[in-house]
Amino acid sequence: MKLKIGIDKLTPGWQIIFQQQAYNTSELALDDDLNDYVCLIITQKPSIEFQKKIDNYTKNGGIIIIDSTVSCYFFKVKFKKKKVSFLIPTKDSIFNELGLVDFYTTFYYLKPYNFKWLDKKLMIQTKLIGSGMIINLPFDLDKLMLDESTKRKKFWADRKELPSEIVSRISKGKIRQLIHKLLYFIHQKKNLPLMRISEFPKPLQSLFMFRVDTDFCSADQANSLYEICKKYNINGTWFVDTKDSSMLKDVYAKMTDQEIGLHCKRHLVFDDYKSNKVNIENGLEDLEKAGIKVEGFAAPFGSWNEDLGKVLEEKKFTYSSEFAVNYDDLPFFPFYHDKSSSVLQIPIFPVSTGRLRRSHFSLEEMWQFYKQYIDECLKRNQPIIIYYHPSHGHHNIIEQVFSYVNDLEIPNLTFNEFSKFWIERKNFSWDAEIKSDRLELKFEKSSNLQLVLEKENEISYFSFQNQIKLKKLSWQRKEAIFIPDDLKRIRKWHWRDVLYNYESNKGKKYHENLSG
Repeated sequence: MKLKIGIDKLTPGWQIIFQQQAYNTSELALDDDLNDYVCLIITQKPSIEFQKKIDNYTKNGGIIIIDSTVSCYFFKVKFKKKKVSFLIPTKDSIFNELGLVDFYTTFYYLKPYNFKWLDKKLMIQTKLIGSGMIINLPFDLDKLMLDESTKRKKFWADRKELPSEIVSRISKGKIRQLIHKLLYFIHQKKNLPLMRISEFPKPLQSLFMFRVDTDFCSADQANSLYEICKKYNINGTWFVDTKDSSMLKDVYAKMTDQEIGLHCKRHLVFDDYKSNKVNIENGLEDLEKAGIKVEGFAAPFGSWNEDLGKVLEEKKFTYSSEFAVNYDDLPFFPFYHDKSSSVLQIPIFPVSTGRLRRSHFSLEEMWQFYKQYIDECLKRNQPIIIYYHPSHGHHNIIEQVFSYVNDLEIPNLTFNEFSKFWIERKNFSWDAEIKSDRLELKFEKSSNLQLVLEKENEISYFSFQNQIKLKKLSWQRKEAIFIPDDLKRIRKWHWRDVLYNYESNKGKKYHENLSG
């Protein structure tokens, strides 16, 4: 059987997730044999002819996923709707390890007659059709994945006062993980492994990236951090403020084994195309005068809008990194103006030492906060990406992070190195079929890529080969992820949220007046 997932139309939200996860997928054609697919995803109203094929597919053991936009074409029952802000999965469900998921949308779910809950709290339902199954997602995936709104969010820590940052309002990374858990469930039901291209270059199974935002950083602060990077063999990616030409020539241009990217000329993101263009062009001119060539960009305050995105495309940046678009997730190509951007977006963990200090963390609490994040990324198979402002003056915490990363022997890449791998991964085409005790693969020449199989809470990494005997694969047990019992408190209103929003707005006004 082919290890392939079929989809009737690759809509923007599904396209983003499929590129992130790099499953073996294909858009369906009317003359396809649906039995070639492990499962189907239906995103639009099917034709009468295609509906008959889907009915036969499910009656004969097939499984399909639909969302709230097409549910009415499959079920002649009444729907209920409910406005949802955030949800926490049922403790014993397959989605438990997601923790808290921010949706901020309207859910549409079916009256429970003849329907079963796959997760009652997430309102994901199933219905048996013959020997097959339909799975109903209660939300519009495209709407969630394309949402551009932001919100101040608190991040969990084992203490009373929590750090916060203004980030993407929707938990897009958690929604990607939800879809992955669902596809894993389907493959398990069919006694098949779930297959994808690894998130990491061959032969890595994890990686660490260090981002530096240099706004208001002195030469001494930058140089002392650079010495720590050299001491621990960390190749960081420095997004530089270009206002001080001597910093560019005497500090950043002299760094070796570090990547330099553009942060800003004026420390602002504007609401219009022209101002963003002028700001970025001026920054690029400053870098060129200093002999610095850049591939990447990271916006001040982690902000992003479509006018900024348009400028980044025109200036042919390879990647950018803004947690207002998405955070703590895999890279992806944003979709706006009815097309996919050519500029890769690299989400990061958005909590800096400055935010921790503002929430009165001690140095030991800061270290434990980052250690917990690193450990969780390793369990979730996600890149570890920490960002830092040298002007915050917590080099000792960063040194502890570097030491821990080295102790765990976690490989280190720059943002540009990772983006080049991710683009290669996106453009790679392949196919897979399982036959008894072996996998048969068809693929282009593979250089940096490796495959991942998941089954029964185990995971296996291996290189692309024409044939792979399953018995010869080595498997690792997936570790359980810690989910706190008090997660709801991260969305509980607190008066400090108002204070921090006020400070943020005041800071942006200050930068506007300072550089205006």
